[in-house]
Amino acid sequence: MSAGGRPRDPAIDAAVLTATLDILDAHGYSGFAMETVAGRAGTTKAAIRRRWPRRQELIIDALASVLAVPPVPDNNCTRCDLTQSVRLLDAALHDRLPRGVLAPLVADCAHDPQLHQRLTDLLVRPSRQAATTAVERAVDRGDLRPDVDPEVLVDLLAASVYQRALLGGSGTPVPSAADTVDLLLRGAAVDFDHLVRVSRTPAHLRGHTTAHG
Repeated sequence: MSAGGRPRDPAIDAAVLTATLDILDAHGYSGFAMETVAGRAGTTKAAIRRRWPRRQELIIDALASVLAVPPVPDNNCTRCDLTQSVRLLDAALHDRLPRGVLAPLVADCAHDPQLHQRLTDLLVRPSRQAATTAVERAVDRGDLRPDVDPEVLVDLLAASVYQRALLGGSGTPVPSAADTVDLLLRGAAVDFDHLVRVSRTPAHLRGHTTAHG
């Protein structure tokens, strides 16, 4: 139902969401205007406001409409599942969403808890949940250590994808999903226990510590 009690017309909703995506794709976030959406969708700005009182709500719903909930990877292969998770997130953020929209939208919603929650629930949580489930299954299979925090591991896997989506390219080659997963699965340290020992050694003595003593 609309705010006035009348049933919402799904055709109008669909037309508005499609128009929103078209305008974002053509003019970017800064060039977005409700009036333009109304004209393209064949409705009025007042009708759109009844459905979406704030433009951020409309933009979030429009972006969510093209982000299908990803399936939980289930290849009975931890490396395969995590690589697929990263690829799905990368495809969602870079192939489905209009370019240059996510960063200003996140900034616009950052200081409003309700908008921030809506953005998180519709644009972030579905893909995170699929990847988190894949990590939990890997722990259950014994492929990952039992003390691995699935949420933290997913954050690390997704970090490079979100950085590129929010900040754009840095001029350095984009790591493949498999490279990102492999780095985490191997661990970056040659001898992690040694690095822990060094970190616990007083600073003035660290230079006298043997390479792996």
